[in-house]
Amino acid sequence: MNRFLKVVGSKVINGLGENIIFRGVNLGGWLIQESWMCPVSGEDRKWANLDTLNVLKKRFTEEEVQEIFDTYQDHWITETDIKIIFELGCNVLRVPFWYRNFMADEEGTWIHENFDKNPGFKRIDWIIQMAERYGMYVILDLHGCPGGQSMDHCCGTLARNSLYTNAVCQESMKKLWVAIANRYKDTSTIAAYDIMNEPQNNTGYEGENSYDPWKQESWEMTNQIYDSMIKAIRDTGDNHIITVEGIWRVSNLPDPREMGWTNMMYQTHLYDDDQGFKQWVEDMAATMSKYGVAGYIGEFQNLNGIKMCEENNISWTTWSYKGTNNDVGTFFCYFANSERVDVEKDSLEIIKQKWGEKIETKNFDAKNKVIEYIKNSTRISSIK
Repeated sequence: MNRFLKVVGSKVINGLGENIIFRGVNLGGWLIQESWMCPVSGEDRKWANLDTLNVLKKRFTEEEVQEIFDTYQDHWITETDIKIIFELGCNVLRVPFWYRNFMADEEGTWIHENFDKNPGFKRIDWIIQMAERYGMYVILDLHGCPGGQSMDHCCGTLARNSLYTNAVCQESMKKLWVAIANRYKDTSTIAAYDIMNEPQNNTGYEGENSYDPWKQESWEMTNQIYDSMIKAIRDTGDNHIITVEGIWRVSNLPDPREMGWTNMMYQTHLYDDDQGFKQWVEDMAATMSKYGVAGYIGEFQNLNGIKMCEENNISWTTWSYKGTNNDVGTFFCYFANSERVDVEKDSLEIIKQKWGEKIETKNFDAKNKVIEYIKNSTRISSIK
């Protein structure tokens, strides 16, 4: 029980009363693909994981489609990767997933009613087991919600953002979080539940639901979803830390005391230069003090931001552990220009070959600048 965590004041505390700062990486591209960083055909911001899934379902049987994704997920992240991350000095894995790992449709139909056989729960069970083996924590990040929580492809759908106005999608999302809470409520390896990734990430998109992420209306829609999910999770008796994201500013989030939210960690993502990063980290620190919440920068690629987080007792996870196709500076620890799967033309055998051993990290190049920076940061932090 000493590993179970709670927020006291603005700090995350374990059962021994020790202050815990999460230091780690995202396992991006594993359970939900983004075409810019994964070996799949589809133009960035014009192709989402749902496009891949729908094309494959037209070409192959249900069993074959599951076999394809099992092959990919078996090789994208292996125990070797967890060991590598542990040896970097990290203590947490943020795990992006989406509802289609568990459900066959937006109506919330389980892929398998027996959760021990459900592919989504099998993956979460496995990553928890790996984290336990290496003494790390897991943050479960619902990266893609039913209907989409933004217009952006990173949520698995593209240019829809219908979650906020679709009661069926909201009920399916709630059904998933309640199932997760009931299954893992006594699992101390889970650090936190991340309710939904980058809500209202709509900049650059047009359409009926492309709400302005900088307006009060968008924040209220987002916070209503948070409130519904938090209450549903707490009703199960689950007392894990819950993290909610202010996109793009933590000031978008309400006073948790007025909402009746407890054991909260507020989060934002910062893709800013040094000056911007410093400003918004200080904003996070002020919010932590004001609201009595822990602070967390869930995604960033500015390595100088690690020191700024550490100075303010703010947890952090870089985006992301590995990637393909697009070598973008300090985003990845490991990179390979892997051959993409053409989901519209490649045979089943070719897809499994491309998404087999070839995408294991042993075939990637280490981005030494990123790796050494993380390693040095965690080493210095552990000495303090």
